[in-house]
Amino acid sequence: MDAAEINAALAHIYPLPHGRTRTERLETLAAAAKTGPDRALEGRVLLELAQSYTYAGERDLVPVVYGRLLRVYDDHPAELGPMTHSVHWYLKWMTWGMIDNPAIPLATIDRWFDELDNRYRQRGYSLRPVLALRSELAREIGDTAAAAAWLAQAMAAARDSMSDCDACERSEWGVTSVYLGDDEAGLARWKPVLDGDRSCAEEPHRVLAEALLPLVRTGRVAAARGAHLTGYPLVRHTEDLRPSVALHVEFCALTGNEARGLEILAEHASWLADPGADAGARLAFATGVCVLLRRLVALRLGDLPLADGTVESVRARLETEIGALCARYDARNGNSAVSLRTAARLAAEPLLERLPLGVRSTLPRAAHMPDSAPAADDFSGDRAGEVRRLAELGAARLADTPEEAEAHLREALALGTPVLTGEEAARLGAQLVIAIASQPDRELDLADAAVRAAARWEGLSEPDVLHHTVVAARAFHRAERHGEAVALFEQALAGGAIPYPSGELAVVRAQFGRSLDALGRPREAARRFLEGARLVEHDPERTKLHAELAWSAAGALEHCGQDDEAVAAYHRAAELWGRLGAVAARAACLRSAAWLQVSPGADSEPWLTSMRALTAELAVLAERSAEAAEELAHTREQLARMLRIGGVPETSA
Repeated sequence: MDAAEINAALAHIYPLPHGRTRTERLETLAAAAKTGPDRALEGRVLLELAQSYTYAGERDLVPVVYGRLLRVYDDHPAELGPMTHSVHWYLKWMTWGMIDNPAIPLATIDRWFDELDNRYRQRGYSLRPVLALRSELAREIGDTAAAAAWLAQAMAAARDSMSDCDACERSEWGVTSVYLGDDEAGLARWKPVLDGDRSCAEEPHRVLAEALLPLVRTGRVAAARGAHLTGYPLVRHTEDLRPSVALHVEFCALTGNEARGLEILAEHASWLADPGADAGARLAFATGVCVLLRRLVALRLGDLPLADGTVESVRARLETEIGALCARYDARNGNSAVSLRTAARLAAEPLLERLPLGVRSTLPRAAHMPDSAPAADDFSGDRAGEVRRLAELGAARLADTPEEAEAHLREALALGTPVLTGEEAARLGAQLVIAIASQPDRELDLADAAVRAAARWEGLSEPDVLHHTVVAARAFHRAERHGEAVALFEQALAGGAIPYPSGELAVVRAQFGRSLDALGRPREAARRFLEGARLVEHDPERTKLHAELAWSAAGALEHCGQDDEAVAAYHRAAELWGRLGAVAARAACLRSAAWLQVSPGADSEPWLTSMRALTAELAVLAERSAEAAEELAHTREQLARMLRIGGVPETSA
């Protein structure tokens, strides 16, 4: 193959998914490039092959190909000089890939660390990423003191073009802090990522998963719920993030949400029998899953069907595999750090009896498991009387002093666990929601109370479950916690008929759509906006809401490339705004529709006709309305731009 043929083949390989087919083709190209005269081309092929091996789970092969790349780079600096940054950037990631690979001896890893260190020094790059990787290796092999020391040096070193992004750096800093036993420090280092101030292609996906149990252990249970509701959809369909999926499963197992964990696991049943070649990811996934499976066995549910067997049989098979993986790491590391760390994770006891999540999943009851009932005690009669007194006080204060009502109701619920029936507790929970909703700026507290109320109503009243789930979703929406809002809106709308009139249901869908839009999911948002519009299209008292929904749908359709549908929605919204006399909104919708139809060489008649009509309409209104005069100026200015872009003579306007 000559250079032109290799370049053409590369162009066809780039779009292929990572896997054996891709790497085999690149191996062929690498062999061909080696015999040719173009060293820069050989370097490009080798770099692509190294990356492909990594993403295909064949990290064992990366050092060999990267060693060849570095020799070519050193022998032909002029030809490969433009690739300097890429070569050194990926050398860092290649070295990182060795840390988690039990097939590569520590001595080999140490040599590559020295290579990385020397080359960064020679090129004048900061050692910050090298020091961070040394900390990660120390953490992996169980050298706690070295992990802490290297991390401190990494954080103190200067940032430069070789540094990972701030979100990725903070992700690893937090993991190391938690490994060192300091949940608070880990959460502090993750805070900008958890708060949404730092993000990248892989964050906050991983941090939200890593933070789940530290949040629970430090008492931030509502934040843990939010991290699960927001984080799981981010990792759900990404195979590279299997360890993060397992952390969500483990979180469910340890917070009384075993049914939810089993539901997640069922979605990924194919992963259970797919060991792959990436030992680290496999060990992390299998361990998190086995925390759940052990919990289910403890609940006498080992006979439940799972994948190609039962909970118990899958657990036994995975734990055998876990033992073999741990043995490989221990042999490489010369100690039992990985085995001990894994054993501790598997032996974890539940952290909470139950943390309501707002998403509903139910485990079948084991046939031989007796119903549990609160144990009676000598004080149950007195306690019941006190609970009734507090409940009555709370109910009496709801209308005038909701703060006092809240305090009484919370105390009644705290005392009432042994003496209240399920329905009594549910009614108190519903009253608590009312008390908090009556107070300003309590959206997150309201969401938490509503989620808990929905959980109390399960099995008693489906309409109350749905209502409180919606209350929580809307509170999260108003607090701009859109990940949690979307998860609960989805749950409520999938759960049955919400007991609201059509106008209120349209408002729910409007909020749902706006939260979806905020998460960058415009196609789904458009569907919810259109559903809401249909609910009120024949209600003259809801014309404004109908117009808002049509306008929102148009914007969402435009963002996901459905231009024809967006034009129709903009025109529908404009018509509705016209009925209401909303001049500015109507003009904005018509201009937006026109812009979607403007392109060089395309038929100008549709948008030109619309803009002419709008200009004439606004010219009449401008004689008595400053707002219309302003919109007329905007319209004329934008029409002039449309004519230039569309190649239409201005005389046509």
